[in-house]
Order: sequence, then structure tokens, then C-alpha cells
Amino acid sequence: MPLTTARKWFWYGLATYVPKPATYCVSDTSASDYGKCYNIVRNKAIFVQTDTTTWPIDPTTGDSFPCAKDGTCIRYTSIASTRTLETIFDYPGKQAILQSFWSRCHTNMLMNENILYLWGLVVPVVGNTDPAYIWLFPALNYEVSSWPVYDPVENWKAYLRPYSITAGTVQVLRWQGNVFTSSATLAVYEGGSNNIWYAFDVLVVYAYESSPLAIIPLDYDKEWLPYQELRSAFGYAATGVDQPGWNADDIIRVLRELFPDRAWAVFDDRQYVLYLYNLTPDYVPDWLVEKLAPTAMKVLQPPADATVAKTWLDLLNERNAQIPPQAELP
Repeated sequence: MPLTTARKWFWYGLATYVPKPATYCVSDTSASDYGKCYNIVRNKAIFVQTDTTTWPIDPTTGDSFPCAKDGTCIRYTSIASTRTLETIFDYPGKQAILQSFWSRCHTNMLMNENILYLWGLVVPVVGNTDPAYIWLFPALNYEVSSWPVYDPVENWKAYLRPYSITAGTVQVLRWQGNVFTSSATLAVYEGGSNNIWYAFDVLVVYAYESSPLAIIPLDYDKEWLPYQELRSAFGYAATGVDQPGWNADDIIRVLRELFPDRAWAVFDDRQYVLYLYNLTPDYVPDWLVEKLAPTAMKVLQPPADATVAKTWLDLLNERNAQIPPQAELP
């Protein structure tokens, strides 16, 4: 069975295309700019601050916490041991192979000295929602006398302070290998701490068996999970592209039924035909054509409203880290 490679970037304040960003937040409660985040590269950092008396959340005016108010952070008002941030992929009945990841974090938390606990590092989690006890760290590692640390058994390399930032610590974890799984999530071990912040970027590379694909960006919790029809027809991927199913006709039937007003595409990997719904070939980005290499495109229904097609294109570009995105379309 041929395999297809998938890549997913996650950018929370940082981005992989900036090698040494100066991003940081202020967690010193005595500082005049407490709660502010600076030099955000892409999207938002994360700040955990549970005090809603001092910094209330008003349904009309929004969150009063400094970085949440100025749009540079996502504020959580509850503490967590492990916080699950996103689902990377979920393929019921199908196998995927996690092949590598890069995780870089700027944070006021610290990696534990024996690298058993991942304080402030965000990692893909397979088969367990707690990154403090995952397959990557089955035993203690004592080689911490000199950084970076490389573990030849598990084939990971960890960096502590590879460069400096104004406040907080930089931590990097790199891994490459092969782990078979049908699902993976992105999680961080916060250890039940309050007044913590972290900005991060993660790149995850994995492979899955070649199959017909549903190409539609979906919300995992609100759209994909609630519908048994979707979960039976195809799996979920945060990219909105790498969503394998068993049969292209079944995928088309379900998407027609559930999302008649949305734009979506279905790739038949046997005939190499890309079916378009509420789309025309003009809206299919070049990077998607290069990835799928279809021999033909067939329009099932042209877009009655160009904004529907444009929304599909923008979401795909955003989830697949296209910088800059494809040229503007009418």
C-alpha cells in the first residue's frame, strides 16, 4: 500500500520561518506591563491566569487581561495538568505513521532536568493524553551535564536556551522515528500551574495509506466528531486535506448531504480525479495540485457565491501554512 506524507504546522506566537524570534510575555506581577506579550510572530501565545476578579471577562467588552485584550494571547482561566490544544489527525480504522516533529517553545516554565517532564513544551501525543508520560520518554535520561542532549536509543535531541529572549526560556525538542497510530493530538504538560505563558511552533510529519480524500477544513469538536456519517466516510486531519476515506462516492454522498452550501473537494486516488463542489479549478491552489497530481478536475457544482469558494481556499492556505497565500481571486 503506497503512503502519502502529510505535514502540519502549528503556530502559537512563533513560526518556523523565523529562526530566533524575540517573542516573550511578562509574568512578573510587579511589572508595570504585567500580562503583556511582545514580538508575536504569528497568531497568539497562551497565558494561563485564573484571576477573573482582577481581570474579568465581560460578554460585551471581552477579556480584560492585557495580552488577551490587545489580541496577542489566548488566555485560559482554568489550570490544567495536561492541556490538549488540537487534534492533529484521527483516522478510525486506518493506520498512520508518526515520523518526526519539531517543537520549540518560549515560556516561563522549565524543562525538568532529567527530561522526563516536558514543562512548557508542546508535543504530539499518541495513545495517551499526558505528555509527561509518553512513548518518547520510557525512562530517565541522565545526560544533562551538557546541552543539547541527544538520546541515541529514542533518537531525540533536546535544546535548552539555544538563544536568549528578554524574559523566559527557549526550549526545543526534535524527534524522528516511526510510531504506528490511528490518532494524534497536540498537548502540553502545564503541571497545574497558574500565571504561566508559552508561545510555540510545532511541525509534525506523518504518513498514511493512500486513499480517497475529503478536502474540506472542519472543526474537529463541532463538525467532525458529532456526525457519525463523517466519521464513517473519512478521517479527520487538521490540514483539511489529508482526510482519507474508503470510497470516493461515499465521501461525495455524505458531503452533499451534510454540507450542501459549503465548498469542498474529493480526490479519487484510483482515477486521479479531483471532484469540485461549489468550486472551479481557479480556486484550487497550486500547492494542492502539486501534492495530489490529479489527471483531471470535474466540477460537480459551480459556486453560486464566490465568497464560499474563497473561504474554502483561505482556510486551506491558512491550515497548510502557505505564506504568502495564493493570489487573490474575485
